[in-house]
Amino acid sequence: MSAPHLPFAGLKVVDLSHFWSGPYLTMYLGAYGADVIKVESPQRPDAWRYNHTAPVLGDRWFDRGTLWQACNLDKRDLTLDLNQPEAQELLLKLCADADVFVENFSTKVLQRFGISYARLKAINPAIIMMRLPGFGLEGPWQDYVGWGDAFEQIAGLTLVTGYPDGRPQIPGGYMDPIVGMHAATALLAALDHRERTGEGQLVEVVQIEVGVSMSAGLIISAELGDKQGRMGNRTPGYAPQGVYRCADEGEEFVALSVRGDAEWGALLDLIGRPADLEALAGAGLAARHAAHDAIDAAIQRWAGALPVEQAEAALLGAGIPAARLLRPVRYNQEPQLAARDYYQELDHPLSGPRQFPTFPMHFSFETDHAVFRSPAPMLGQHNDEVLAELGLGPDDRASLAERRITGTKPLGGAS
Repeated sequence: MSAPHLPFAGLKVVDLSHFWSGPYLTMYLGAYGADVIKVESPQRPDAWRYNHTAPVLGDRWFDRGTLWQACNLDKRDLTLDLNQPEAQELLLKLCADADVFVENFSTKVLQRFGISYARLKAINPAIIMMRLPGFGLEGPWQDYVGWGDAFEQIAGLTLVTGYPDGRPQIPGGYMDPIVGMHAATALLAALDHRERTGEGQLVEVVQIEVGVSMSAGLIISAELGDKQGRMGNRTPGYAPQGVYRCADEGEEFVALSVRGDAEWGALLDLIGRPADLEALAGAGLAARHAAHDAIDAAIQRWAGALPVEQAEAALLGAGIPAARLLRPVRYNQEPQLAARDYYQELDHPLSGPRQFPTFPMHFSFETDHAVFRSPAPMLGQHNDEVLAELGLGPDDRASLAERRITGTKPLGGAS
């Protein structure tokens, strides 16, 4: 996994994080050269392994989940039952020369394992401890377990997601990767500080605070008396904007957004200047918003008579931003994404070749746009390798496995 030309080459990362936010951070680090050692417990592996997987998938089904694999590329996997003092000592030994330690549990978990920043700093003053708690390391909510869906609701994002006559809708858990990216930015600052001073530090990235930063504009607008509600596919700054069903079988849709008066005139010409919209020919943004329902109905009549590809081409030809609505199964067939090398294929020993999304940017240090170097590890795949690096011989490693301190399968019936 060595890649000396990458910016994080030589960085050793001990990754205890589970699910999506923390692993998304460490996936970036691994992709750009860090040695990321993911630590799981054989008694309680990363539960993201069980998302969209089931025993019917066959042998080692817990290694096959696409979502889990996508968040854990370019990592090595070590299992340790951290309820055991011997495993805790091995973890501390692993951290003795580590650069970064990452976790995203509720506050009680590390306390139970006897792991703290003070303890890590005592054995490695240069280590950077990244903690991503849901609700902070102190305060009345510090012990609450948090999820991306919950952060979206508490931060107010669901209040503006949905249709005006419907209930608030959960956007879909996207807070997790956003937290991971915020944590990556904070880590870069901590690494810069360490490079200049030699000092490690504790970095706390509170997930609900990231959520609130996403809704800051909504909060400010509400304080100024402009409480934004749910608008469906509409937006305050453009009109019309929406998603419209086309004539194809299988429910195909085209999305469009009119940004100004010139595009509004072009759209009217394209859809045949319906008589019921003639009074709006020179209408500005406010008037178009007021008549949005009538405009939507007219656009729907036009789009509903055309195949989606024809509707998309006609809109683009008229200078109106538009795109066919893509279903997830078609993402990797999108020509623009293909031209950007957005998807990369990796061959997993169990699930075979799979395409994974890379990142929304390219860097000059990439080689042939190959962002990832190895597929996600299997549970405990690197136990012997990592433990040998810690000085444990074959007999010691075998003893750990016999006593179920390490393992390569979830302990509790899975196989």
